[in-house]
Amino acid sequence: MKVRLTVNPSLSRSLGALAVLAAVIGSNTALAKDKIVIGEQNWTGAVAIQYILGEVLQSRLDADVSYLAGDVPVLLSAASKGDGSVDVLTDIWMPNQSAAWAKYVSGANPSLFPNKQPYTGEQGFYIPGYLQDKYGVKSVYDLKKPEVAELFQPPGGGKAQLLVGPAGWESTYIGEIKAKDYQFADKFESISTEAAVTYSRLAAAYKAGRGVVFYAYTPDWIFSAFDLRRLQEPAFDGYAQDNKKGDPLYKADGCWKFISPTVDPDWLNKSQITCAYPDAKVYVLSSVALQKRAPKIAAFLQNVAIEPAQLNDLILKIEKEKQPAEIAAKAWVKANPAIIARWLGEPQQTVSANQ
Repeated sequence: MKVRLTVNPSLSRSLGALAVLAAVIGSNTALAKDKIVIGEQNWTGAVAIQYILGEVLQSRLDADVSYLAGDVPVLLSAASKGDGSVDVLTDIWMPNQSAAWAKYVSGANPSLFPNKQPYTGEQGFYIPGYLQDKYGVKSVYDLKKPEVAELFQPPGGGKAQLLVGPAGWESTYIGEIKAKDYQFADKFESISTEAAVTYSRLAAAYKAGRGVVFYAYTPDWIFSAFDLRRLQEPAFDGYAQDNKKGDPLYKADGCWKFISPTVDPDWLNKSQITCAYPDAKVYVLSSVALQKRAPKIAAFLQNVAIEPAQLNDLILKIEKEKQPAEIAAKAWVKANPAIIARWLGEPQQTVSANQ
């Protein structure tokens, strides 16, 4: 028996329209780009890395990249939500951000993941070399001496100044704690300044042969431009704060007890730090949500590994040669295809010995 199927013309037209619509939706889905928001941190090394990552994400992973400036605590909180408001932070220093790390990375339900190979940075209080050579200022304990404190008075007179760093940085709070616990806070005013202001004051002091003492870290271009000496501090021997229990560096009576202002309003009095920073590990942190939303991008971010010397060169180009950060980063990406290939997990090309 033969069966004849009859299709209503209006239904046929509707089915045709649906097919076209499905094709359009499918095409748009295929063309849709992953939207990635990189948190913009306010120092040159972080900005250089953000544009390196942005260039690779756009040119190699076809992502739609944007940048959002903000204080580090705000950016970390936004990234931890996993809603795409912020996806990546490029230059997170440990142990400076130990409180945030415990909250977002190493806790029971981590919301951020780090790259596998952080770079190493050094940090502390620095002075021009000529001050050390002329006056013998070598240690943080020398700052307690009235005759040494006088060397760091501003040009117009007044109390000696300690440039502790930009507002909102954990290292800025740590600088104030150290001034208290090394017992020179009564002779110094702690001044919060952006990096550009600190460097301007350093250049002016250098030109005039005056004193300046400030928080700084490597990598940075100033260590190529100026002879700088880090003030000696007792060696780090362990973290004593509760959020470091279980950490290999935890020690109940350790020299480093930091209470974050976000945890306790009486942070300055309850904290005690009487030693140098351990060498820092500096990470790219990304939202865990990316591992499901954009797994290729998440894998790339986990593989990112930058050497301090490479970063120094970029910072020098941006700060001293005045190249726009985005242009300098794009040129760096173009000049380093083997590094980018490793980050992307691409097979490494080898040259035969017979060639």
